[in-house]
Amino acid sequence: MIPLGSPQIDEQTVSRVKGLLESGLLSTGEVVSEFESELCSLVGRSYGVGVSSGSIALEMALESVFESGDAIAISPYNCGAVLYATLRAGLEPVFVDAEPETCCIDPMQLANVETELDGILVAHLFGQPGKMDQLLSVGDDLGATVVEDFAQAPGASYRGQPVGSFGEVSVCSFGATKNLTTAEGGIIVTDNQTLSRQVSSRRSNTSDTAFLPRSVRMNDIEAAIGLGQLRNYPRVVEQKRRVAEVYLNTITTGKLPKTIDGSTHVYHGFPLRHSEADELATHLEKNDIGTSRLYSNPLHKYKASPITDESFSVAERLSDEIVLLPIHGGISLSEAETVSSIVNAF
Repeated sequence: MIPLGSPQIDEQTVSRVKGLLESGLLSTGEVVSEFESELCSLVGRSYGVGVSSGSIALEMALESVFESGDAIAISPYNCGAVLYATLRAGLEPVFVDAEPETCCIDPMQLANVETELDGILVAHLFGQPGKMDQLLSVGDDLGATVVEDFAQAPGASYRGQPVGSFGEVSVCSFGATKNLTTAEGGIIVTDNQTLSRQVSSRRSNTSDTAFLPRSVRMNDIEAAIGLGQLRNYPRVVEQKRRVAEVYLNTITTGKLPKTIDGSTHVYHGFPLRHSEADELATHLEKNDIGTSRLYSNPLHKYKASPITDESFSVAERLSDEIVLLPIHGGISLSEAETVSSIVNAF
């Protein structure tokens, strides 16, 4: 079996986690602070606040920037957690179609939205940045605050600037399937010290405050895993890029992803577009190749979504066509060639 993903945990990480378990220091402490600092260095931010999940990171980030009832643009081709966090924060999701090159929200469609927008949520998908210069320009024109979700693209860059450093506030998830994992966990990053302090105070319910805080801290064990991930991340990303090159050079069916000009790609996933996506996914599974039809149901069709008569043709095509192929730090180039052969045999 060639798995779709496989977190790479080295012996140094295991040893550090073991040491924490033996010490009894299991809650939020110095290791979380160290991880927050290291992650901020990766993405070019001043402040980071580690929390228990990417979903809660996004919810808290949105609450820190927007007011209840504000209208936030999101692409329907996205993780359900994006929709749910927006709704839990008391905001109104306004769907704007994706664009086919990056699978991210389309700046041209965004510019034509009739609803008065307060914010734009940019989720960088599969390891590739969205078109941030255009998105920021549209945001400026509309007076809308940009928030980034870079859960699938830490370490990627656009025009030389790290993903996660563009928005007023940005968030990342460290779930088990992510490029960087802490098993579970997330972070809010910003250059706004006041916002950072506000979010930090709201992740713990032990203080006497005027608002209702949560108990959603990251713990030192998760942070220790994250530090090991950061240490090995350059090697993992380089291997992912080698595997991607194999796929790009050998797969002869479907539509292959392209890296847009000015971007670096970290390949959280390898999205192959195919007109018979479900059948291809079944073919791969029968041949012991891990795969996923991630986001096969676009967000505007979710039960929790606001009712809309609009269609979002690009998002719907991406949902219908994308099949993810295995790509992770533990896959060999010969295994990648095996995957290509099985795809081509479909």
